[in-house]
Amino acid sequence: MERFNADVFIKIAELGSYRKAAEALGYTQAGIKYIVDAMEEEAGLKFFAREYGGVTLTENGREILPWVKQLKGSRDSLDSRIRELVHLSSGKVRIMCFNSLLVYWLPEVIGRFHEEHPSVEVELIACDRFDEMEDKVYSREADLGFFLLPAKRALETRLLSEEPMLLAVSPDHPLASFESIPPEILPDYTYIGPPLEYDPGMQKFFGSYGIHPKTGFSTENDNAALALASRGLGYCVYPRFMLEKSPFDLKTLEFTEPLRWKFAIGCRSFDTCSAAARAFVGCAMSCAKKNL
Repeated sequence: MERFNADVFIKIAELGSYRKAAEALGYTQAGIKYIVDAMEEEAGLKFFAREYGGVTLTENGREILPWVKQLKGSRDSLDSRIRELVHLSSGKVRIMCFNSLLVYWLPEVIGRFHEEHPSVEVELIACDRFDEMEDKVYSREADLGFFLLPAKRALETRLLSEEPMLLAVSPDHPLASFESIPPEILPDYTYIGPPLEYDPGMQKFFGSYGIHPKTGFSTENDNAALALASRGLGYCVYPRFMLEKSPFDLKTLEFTEPLRWKFAIGCRSFDTCSAAARAFVGCAMSCAKKNL
C-alpha cells in the first residue's frame, strides 16, 4: 500500500485523538484526517471510528495493529541502516587488485581510507588476470577494481595515472649498457613476466611494437619475475611506480618509442555503487594525484 502511513496509524491508536496525533507528529489536524482517509480508501477498510471524546480503532484497525507496528519497526531499522551507510559508520567495500599494486601502492590508499572511515571494512581480492577482474566487478561480485584502459567490459572508470612502461634488468645484463631501449631488439633477449595469454596489458605492449618476445620464465608473481631479472636471467617490463619501489638491484631504462599504461579504478556504475565504494574511489584519486 503506497499511501499507508504507519507512524500516523500508531500515533492515533496510542493517543486516541486526531488533534493530539497531529501535534505529536507536526501535522495539522486536517492533514492527519487526509492521511487516514487516503489509507482507508486504498485499503477499502475502516481503521478508526470517531466517537464523542476521541477516536478508537475499529475491529479491522485492532486486527492489523501488530503488523503495522512490525512495519514501522522495519522501516525505522531501514532508515537507521541507510543513515549509517551514508555517513560511513559501517559497511564493507570489496576491491579487485593486481598483486604489484597491492604491494607497491595500495597500502597508502587503504591507510588513508581507514583513517577517514575506520568502521568500514576493506576486502582485497588479489588477481593478476585482467579479464577475470573485469568480470567480477561487472557481475558485482566485487565493488571496485583496478584496470588497464580501455576496459573490455562496460564499466565506469576514473583515470588515475598514465604510467610510462620501463624495462628492468640487472646492472650487468647486456641491455643495461643502453641509454634507451629500441623495441625491435627485444626478441633477441629473454623476457620474464606473466604468461601473455593472461595479461592483455603486455599483449598490447608487445603488439604495439609488432614484436613477439622470447619468453624464458613465466610467473604471475611480479616480485618473483623481478627477482629472476635481478639475477641476470632476462628483462622485465613494468610501470614506473612499481619499479621505483622495487627492493631488487635493477637498472631501469626507457624505450626509444615510449608507451604509457593507462591505470584506472572502476565499477559497474558510480551512480549505484555504495557510499563506501565512492569514498574509496575519492581516496584513490587523491593519492594517485600526489604520488603516481
